[in-house]
Amino acid sequence: MLLTKSESRQVSWLVPSREEAVCYVRHRAVAEIGAWVSELGDLLEVELVVTELVTNAITHASGLVVGISLRMDPPGAVEIRVSDSHPGFFGGRVRGDRDEHGRGLGLVRRLSRCWWWEPLPEGKVVCALVDLGGGGWGCDEDE
Repeated sequence: MLLTKSESRQVSWLVPSREEAVCYVRHRAVAEIGAWVSELGDLLEVELVVTELVTNAITHASGLVVGISLRMDPPGAVEIRVSDSHPGFFGGRVRGDRDEHGRGLGLVRRLSRCWWWEPLPEGKVVCALVDLGGGGWGCDEDE
């Protein structure tokens, strides 16, 4: 795993686009955030959002690496950014009740204050803002 940037309350790194990288990223994200804030409760929401976004990037992107960035913004919340080389976004697909896949972004939506995606010159980045200690607000426009 390759660390590319580390600052106070901000870190980013690249991982190989392989399934075994998901566990590394999940544990690394919790360790990094734990180093920033001394009194944290359960970081389950962060773990789940990071896991889903990285898994999606590895599953759907054709690139060799996935980029991960964490940043405290605003205080009490962490911005999670996961980039890959695939230019498309698959979040608008409608899934049936019996489908085995396709519910992860719904989970991200419920656990995050908000989430979004941005096109990049060579791919995209999917982002989520997660409150530390839980209490995701959802991403409805009227909230």
